[in-house]
Amino acid sequence: MNRLRLLPRLFPAALLLLLAACAPFDPVRARRDHTADFSAELDARAAALAAPLSLDDCVRLAMTNNYAVRRADLDRELARLGRNASFGAFLPAVAATTGYTDRDYDNLLGRTSTGGYAIGPEDETATTLSVSLPVFVPSTWFLYAAARHGYAAARVAAFYTRQSVVLQTTVDYCNVLVQQDTVAALETQLEAARQFARRVEGLSAEGFAASWEQGQADMQVLARQTQLDSARRRLGLLRARLLQTLGLPPTAPVVLSGDTGGDRLPSGSLEDLVLLALERHPSLAIADRRVVMEEHAVRQAFCAFLPTLSLNATHLWGGEDLTFEAIGCSTGFRGAWTLFSGFANLDRYRAAGARRRQTELERENTFLSVIVGVIAAEADLRDAAESVAIRQKAYDVYSAKSADFAARAAEGLLPLSEALDARAEMDLAQVALVRSRYQAKVAAANLELALGTTLLPEGDPAAADAPGPRGEPAGTAPQPAPEPKENP
Repeated sequence: MNRLRLLPRLFPAALLLLLAACAPFDPVRARRDHTADFSAELDARAAALAAPLSLDDCVRLAMTNNYAVRRADLDRELARLGRNASFGAFLPAVAATTGYTDRDYDNLLGRTSTGGYAIGPEDETATTLSVSLPVFVPSTWFLYAAARHGYAAARVAAFYTRQSVVLQTTVDYCNVLVQQDTVAALETQLEAARQFARRVEGLSAEGFAASWEQGQADMQVLARQTQLDSARRRLGLLRARLLQTLGLPPTAPVVLSGDTGGDRLPSGSLEDLVLLALERHPSLAIADRRVVMEEHAVRQAFCAFLPTLSLNATHLWGGEDLTFEAIGCSTGFRGAWTLFSGFANLDRYRAAGARRRQTELERENTFLSVIVGVIAAEADLRDAAESVAIRQKAYDVYSAKSADFAARAAEGLLPLSEALDARAEMDLAQVALVRSRYQAKVAAANLELALGTTLLPEGDPAAADAPGPRGEPAGTAPQPAPEPKENP
């Protein structure tokens, strides 16, 4: 008992000690520590860049490290916890309280064991255990139903986020490949310009070329060098953006294998593609869930006009000094009914109905947006395919022209400058052809996302959350054989 009397005196000292141990926030040190810790984590992730990466490799890395993917997973986890918390409203609520009182004053009268009174200390202890169980609380039913649909919508949203990241990874990957080919073509053009400048310099030394022609040749070398340097800086930026999408350090060295895989496009007319998107697109599945959630919110607002019933039980233990015994137990049945709330409940009910109609309008807008998205993506894919055919024809023409001019220049029938110009035209046509092919790959990936059929890497657990037509496994889509590709 004497030790217990010391607790009130020791508590302030312990509180002061705890406050003294709390060091003040140092923003400079906090920033330095976070920089060191996160940099070490990024360096550990960079171990995945040891080998050349294909597009599938990049997608797998993005599914693990991408910020949007990880944020969507946390949102899904929060929705799951919210659903579980809302289910707790159906379970009994148990609360226990305990208290200890020590009276030690000079003139305090304390009751003795014989029933008399004496001056001295007195100890009292009280413990209460309360149990309550809801019997009729309709709002909790609709609250839990809305939470269940919220969790389902969060799962679909996480899947849709992954699909969007797949498209972004494809775009960044193809941009890097296009820029690499652009740099290679500019390097060839720079070497050709240097050869031409050396040839003009030799002719100028022999008196067969004017000084301005020498200056023009040098200017072309400088222009090609500037273009090449700018293209190399652009390549570094595109690689950094790709690494950021993958959740890896943007300054890490990365090598791409160039393997983009095959396209997975369903066959059919535009009308068939639109119907497929209306069945499978995740945004429509999310919109459906939100409408149902708002319907439950309307029902929950209506429950404010209904009574609520619950059962409760309370048991109390208490005593003095060494005596500790049960004092009493009570059980009861409670009911509550709001008769008038200044029309606040009525206004909340009307507001819930307005929000439901607003959600229905948003779903209609999403419905139309999905249709327009499919039409636009299908048109972009057709344009990209036609562009590939045109660029291929242009490359064939300029390639034949370059070979012909090179042969004539070797025989002295044409100036070397014309042969070099023809080679530059062929290089530019090659870059345009490569760019158009990658644009076709991106257009195909964009159509997949517009249809909602973008596949996730094999083994990704979020693939099970894909909305699909009845009777078809989630996360699957028709996969015809990819078309053969031609390399220039």
